[in-house]
Amino acid sequence: MRIAYWDSGDPEMHFDNPNLIWSNHSYLLEPGDPGYVPPSPPTTPTTNKHMNTPHCPVSIISYNGNLIVVAAQKYPNVAARLPAGYLTETTTALGKLPADTTGQKIAKGETGNLTAAQQANLDLLLHCMGQARKTAKLAFPGQTMKLHQEFQIGIHDSHNLPDVLARADIILASVQIPANLAALKLRGWTDAETQTFTTVRGTFPASSAVQQAGQSDAKKATGVKNTDAAIAYDHLLTIQNAADLELPATDPANAPARAEFKLGLFPPDHHSPASTPTPTPAAPPAK
Repeated sequence: MRIAYWDSGDPEMHFDNPNLIWSNHSYLLEPGDPGYVPPSPPTTPTTNKHMNTPHCPVSIISYNGNLIVVAAQKYPNVAARLPAGYLTETTTALGKLPADTTGQKIAKGETGNLTAAQQANLDLLLHCMGQARKTAKLAFPGQTMKLHQEFQIGIHDSHNLPDVLARADIILASVQIPANLAALKLRGWTDAETQTFTTVRGTFPASSAVQQAGQSDAKKATGVKNTDAAIAYDHLLTIQNAADLELPATDPANAPARAEFKLGLFPPDHHSPASTPTPTPAAPPAK
């Protein structure tokens, strides 16, 4: 240990030094002293990799991306400027995009993604809902608010499965209200219709569970899609930059090759006005 003096200019003289002992005779602990705390190793600063965010539809990224990768494979000098395996990584990222789009639609609970058995049950459920609505119109004429709230008449703005099931639950609960059921039976409704409605509704999960799961899965699917699109987009910009360096626009002979890399065309510039088409010259008058 060594004696510590506050005005000594010693770089270890700072209040948060665990080896600095303040007392009537202040001192600094040194390596080998009991209670010495070794300094923490210096941390290596990490840089976050910020990817470029695409501002165009996934379909445009996918279409142009595949053409750009083909061009990079065609020109070895451009590919040589890229890290090892970069084109393979880009191809893999592009290949995920169609699957991501499909997965996002399924996660949202769109009724177009049901199995054949589920679709058959859904068709029957919709039929039961329609029959209950039609009968309710006869049983409660002029009661617009009741028909709207209890039998969901006029409410069919969303066809997502969670919303369809939620409407079915409201209608079925309204059918089962004793006063409503008695009025419906005067219009031809029977317990058989109620039982069919109840049974087919039971083939689907609770609407709240479907809604929560759909929101969660759709959010996850959207996140995956956005991440994969950003990775693919970032890779494509890198490939294009390599092509721009290897095939500079200052050499007119590079124009055909640059076109293959979609330079100046992708990504689309949403801020520049559309170019005016070149007018077709008028044909000279016939003599």
